[in-house]
Amino acid sequence: MGLEFILALLPIIWLFIAFLVLKMPGYIGCLIALGISIVESLLIPSFSLSVAQSLTAALEGAISAIWPICLIILAAMFTYNVCVKTGAMEMIKRLLTSVTNDKRVLVMILTWGFGGFMEAIAGFGTPVAIPAAMMVGLGFDPIFSAVVCLVANSIAPPFGSVAIPTTSTANAVGLDPALLSGPAINMLIIPAIIVPFIIIWMTGKSCGGKNPFKGMIPFTIVAVVSYIVPAALVGNFVGAEFVDLIGCVICLIALVVFAKKMKPTDDPAYMITADTDNEKAVEAKFGMGAAVLPYILMLVFLLGTSKLVAPVNSFLAQFTTKFSVYAGEGASTISLSWIGNAGTLILFAGIIGGFAQHMGVGEMISTLGQTLKNMWKAMVTVIAIIALAKVMGYSGMTTSIAEMLAALTGSIFPLFAPICGILGTFVTGSTTSSGVLFAKMQYEVAELIGADPVMLVAANLAGGGIGKLISPQSIAIGVAAIGASGSDGKIMSKTVGICIGLGVIVCIVSYVLAVVL
Repeated sequence: MGLEFILALLPIIWLFIAFLVLKMPGYIGCLIALGISIVESLLIPSFSLSVAQSLTAALEGAISAIWPICLIILAAMFTYNVCVKTGAMEMIKRLLTSVTNDKRVLVMILTWGFGGFMEAIAGFGTPVAIPAAMMVGLGFDPIFSAVVCLVANSIAPPFGSVAIPTTSTANAVGLDPALLSGPAINMLIIPAIIVPFIIIWMTGKSCGGKNPFKGMIPFTIVAVVSYIVPAALVGNFVGAEFVDLIGCVICLIALVVFAKKMKPTDDPAYMITADTDNEKAVEAKFGMGAAVLPYILMLVFLLGTSKLVAPVNSFLAQFTTKFSVYAGEGASTISLSWIGNAGTLILFAGIIGGFAQHMGVGEMISTLGQTLKNMWKAMVTVIAIIALAKVMGYSGMTTSIAEMLAALTGSIFPLFAPICGILGTFVTGSTTSSGVLFAKMQYEVAELIGADPVMLVAANLAGGGIGKLISPQSIAIGVAAIGASGSDGKIMSKTVGICIGLGVIVCIVSYVLAVVL
């Protein structure tokens, strides 16, 4: 059992070594990890897959990665690049600075407020890709932009995409999603209080200011309270689907309103300015409405086609192709939604916005091609990591890791239950996949040790959100957004400590809720 556990961990151990020690580019490290998992699945008896099973498992992961995850990344970056080329990003910069001239406030609005809203309605990397790209366009350090977006996106994922992670996890074990939403958001309350303060501290450090919290405590408290109070109330008394949607909308509105009432900063380290000359040149071509149109359309399309608008959602669901490729038993069904997925909708928004900003078809095609050229390494990273997750899942490696953890911890397993969620998201890049992967195991272990199964399944969800901080897939999306190929290890080295700290808190709260109370 011990040897099997170590062998199952090998691909994960390699990823940490590749990124944190060897500083290896993400696409190379993840391809090697995929190779390790395939070799193990073929040679280790307890993980035995046939060649056909191993390769089709990887193929299933690759297809799932390309559509829609890689499409979302490509579409989000294409839209951003269109805005940069037309000059619209300079106008958006001025619009944002009209709300505040304080970089700390602006970062909180973009990452915690707008990023949270993107998670609520879309997910799949948009909360990292879009805000990070916009921050780079506003002049922020690229690595900082990616890291702070990852940190901000560590709380909302269990309820992202209109709570798909929570509802999928609940369905995997036959639970009502409403039973999971309360415990899951309760376990994230303390991290949700801490994260906005981390965002302010990181921004201050990035800007070189001496006192990051000077004049910012009230605003940071607003950021905490405006999300966590409505989210906790909805999670505990309404249900999972509206936790992020209501929490993040209220938070975003509160942040913008409060920011406009704040006194402008006079600290040069935190002041942000716009390029006035460039803005005048841009405004001669089109107005502010055309500049922000791609992002307005993005929100309208994503919200208007979500489950909140059931008739539209059901209509677009017809344009879906379903099939299986895995050659073994228990094959998952791949569903390719051609129109009603976030990637296609974001691409439509970018194209329409490009036309509104007077960009020609030829230049738009050229921009799309250049975006693809700049992002292929990040996309290979995402494809490799999800293929790795499929091979580990079908071969039983992931289950072996979880079972060994349960065997080692016994009655105190609730203290470690969120770690399975963190590892699941690290391997799969998805809070949904992490929940579905480990929900049954969490439920069964809870019954064996006499704990509340609902609490342990919820702990897996809470841990899954924290795991986004170190997920190679999420980091690859950040790398693509900031155009810093090969910086995966540098980014992970800055997020792993925060992940451990927040993870410890969630583990303690999980134990208290499942055992003590």
